[in-house]
Amino acid sequence: MMSRPWLTSTLAATAAALLLLVLAACAPRVSPGTAMDTPDAAWKSFRRHYCSPSKDPAMKVKASLYYSRIKPRKRTNRTLVTLWGDFDGPMRLDVSASVGTLLAHIREDASGLLAFYPQEDKAYAHTDPVLGATRLGMPFPFSLNELARVSTGDFSGLAPRTYTTAKRVGETYVYEVKGKLVTRIILDTLGRPILMHGPTTITQNGAHSWQLEINRFEDAAANVTPLPGKLTLALDNGEKGILHIKSRELMVASWPAASTNLTLPDSVEPIRLDKGIYTGETGELPVIYEDK
Repeated sequence: MMSRPWLTSTLAATAAALLLLVLAACAPRVSPGTAMDTPDAAWKSFRRHYCSPSKDPAMKVKASLYYSRIKPRKRTNRTLVTLWGDFDGPMRLDVSASVGTLLAHIREDASGLLAFYPQEDKAYAHTDPVLGATRLGMPFPFSLNELARVSTGDFSGLAPRTYTTAKRVGETYVYEVKGKLVTRIILDTLGRPILMHGPTTITQNGAHSWQLEINRFEDAAANVTPLPGKLTLALDNGEKGILHIKSRELMVASWPAASTNLTLPDSVEPIRLDKGIYTGETGELPVIYEDK
């Protein structure tokens, strides 16, 4: 029989590759809550546990929001918010006072942001959901859809797959990244995101950068990823929103259209706030709720 060394070597290589796959599959996965002693290990843990989109199509979060700003005049708002919608579809957000009075109904979809103030019987629209939310007293550096993902523990839309440089600073790891929205990410030694920083895509009320701080994670059972419990979103012009998450629910089915629609009264025509979208000249908006 003719010897076929090329076949023998091919079979050996294939067997070796299969063995590596088996070993990789059997290798223990680092569970959440495990301390990492290198920046690369912490980054891999972060990507594994906090950069995985939800398998469920929809969500609902209830939270309290404390909003403050310094310019053009000092203002503080304390409200309750309910955020719900589909990860790949429209998002709704209702804002209410602590006594339960509804103050604003907000909807975000592919066409932008629409907000309705029932007490004033006025509506406002903006083609840019980020600028629109900021003008409504919510200094989010990203869309409501992205906020929904972050609130449910998915940072994949903010964090790139790789980092450019990394170093240890005290009990944290600091990464410089080249992302669409984020330029710096700070993780703790458990691989949990505790701070993200990036530039605003369009200057917002004089702000040129934003910062997202995850101040608290909820307690979780063993081998379960702890989810954010408190988020602080801030612009470098002094605008800040502190979001305390009260409840969180992932939905097994998409919301029906009637649940995410925002129908305005026949007498209400939305006021456009995006005429000065590139100059920031969108004017003042009504106060949703102002502390006395």
